[in-house]
Amino acid sequence: MRIVALVGSTRRGNTYAMVESACHALDSGCDVELLHTRDMVLTFCDGCLSCDKTSICHIDDSMPAVIGSILAADGLIIGTPARWGLLSGELKVLMDRLNPLAVSQKLKGKRAVVFAVGQSTSDQDNSVQLACDSVLGFCNNAGIDVVSTVLSFGCLEPTDLIETCPEVLDECKFAARKLLDCLSQ
Repeated sequence: MRIVALVGSTRRGNTYAMVESACHALDSGCDVELLHTRDMVLTFCDGCLSCDKTSICHIDDSMPAVIGSILAADGLIIGTPARWGLLSGELKVLMDRLNPLAVSQKLKGKRAVVFAVGQSTSDQDNSVQLACDSVLGFCNNAGIDVVSTVLSFGCLEPTDLIETCPEVLDECKFAARKLLDCLSQ
């Protein structure tokens, strides 16, 4: 079983903590690759659409390796911070650059869990839910089956999640185990 975990943030803070917690919950028989957007060179998609015909992007950056990892994965863990009610720009660029897989529908049938974290409180507004919905929209369009989501609110500082919301990290672990169970069936 192979899982690719995507951290859609340049910080090593709350989003990273959620994804890392999920990764630690997976058993040793599972091959897990954690990909952090801060370690990637990601260029914006230029909209040439040549990848619709070739399934290959002409831009020379980190994406060929990322695409290879995602194609080899059975499941995905996707984490994003909420920014203005949207997924992070880094994760959006990564998702845009997965376009070589769109026409060929090579993501169809993969399974995922999605995490979103933000500053607003759960009763303040729906920014975190909207960020999650952005990722869910991508997954729906790509044919990825999302088996679980975890939302975390009120996290401004990089350590807020770990210090004030350890139950959220437990939810992330549970979601990862649920993903593994779904993939094992």
